[in-house]
Amino acid sequence: MKGSSPRLLAVDAARGLAMLLVFLAHFVDAYLRPLGGEAEALRQKTHLVTRLASPAFMLISGLMLGLLYAQRRGAFGPVRSRLWRRGLFLLTAGHLLIVPTYLSWVEEAGHLVRILFMTDTIGVALLVGPLLVTRMGARARLALGMALVAGSQVLSLGMNSTLPAAQLTEEVLFGHLVQSVLFSNFPLVPWFGVYLAGSAVGEWLGDLLKAGQVLQAARRLVKVGGALAVTGLALVAVYVWLRRSGGQHLPEGVASALGALTSPKQKFPPGPAYLLLYGGMALAGLGLLLRTEHFGRLGFLLRPASLMGRHSLTAYLLQFYVYYLGVHYARLPYSGLWPLLFIATVALQWALLWAWDMYERRPVARPLGRAPAHVPAAGSRA
Repeated sequence: MKGSSPRLLAVDAARGLAMLLVFLAHFVDAYLRPLGGEAEALRQKTHLVTRLASPAFMLISGLMLGLLYAQRRGAFGPVRSRLWRRGLFLLTAGHLLIVPTYLSWVEEAGHLVRILFMTDTIGVALLVGPLLVTRMGARARLALGMALVAGSQVLSLGMNSTLPAAQLTEEVLFGHLVQSVLFSNFPLVPWFGVYLAGSAVGEWLGDLLKAGQVLQAARRLVKVGGALAVTGLALVAVYVWLRRSGGQHLPEGVASALGALTSPKQKFPPGPAYLLLYGGMALAGLGLLLRTEHFGRLGFLLRPASLMGRHSLTAYLLQFYVYYLGVHYARLPYSGLWPLLFIATVALQWALLWAWDMYERRPVARPLGRAPAHVPAAGSRA
């Protein structure tokens, strides 16, 4: 959003920090993956942290929809139109802009048409979400979002079609543990469910902020997020037990399904443990940021992060070129100082986003003789 109000600074900063984790995930993919060996092991360990990025980004994107609706219920039309334009851009030009950067991942160029990017899923969410937010209450959207996530879990584990068209539909909508048609994808239904649940949280948050109950909102976010994260950890404990026992006391199919449901690594499609653990951490983190902003602390960190959050989709497109093309094809040797290289890439992209922000905020030139819209023309009555 352009020109975020002070109360949106923490939300923008949370989305910016999620984008920073995307940067780190894709940096280690581009830099460490080609090196193999110990570098690959380090990449896998780093992903334990960066897995927070996708749930956080989808939740906060949905939260922004609910927040905007809560603030502008009586004049939501222009906001909805802007979100629709952004969604259409992501599904068309945005998709095409990302495609060339995946050349470093695919073995055949034909695989490039078999990828459903995260931006495609967000694009669909931006088209459908603004329609539902005006027709369904926050509780109904929360229930629907949770039902979509749970239903997709059941379907992704239970459906096993053999027809290519049916397999493609299943993978696009719900995802499969083993994909047979798509090369990579963010399945639409579960991630839209996360987005929709986030919109319910955002509407509730917006109502509290309008009432000036910032600290109450922050506390609730921390409590709810903490409870979700603890539930996710409980599921992860089951996953650890399964790994240690080998699931020898369970039928093979049951052990495999239970492993997918309880694994913190199960991102494609997203499993319950993964979503609860990292989604809960994202909500609790947002609560802490709201509290921090309320007391006027860490502004020197929140403001740079909020810049990335305001231009998160631009940043998402940009980082593919920096990492999947620039860093990958540079073929740099391993160095223990690689965090400094990562920081340098972040600084470069932040500078470009700052320049873009300044460009968007520039004064718009007006034809000579025409008064600004908010100032009465000379000789007119106020």
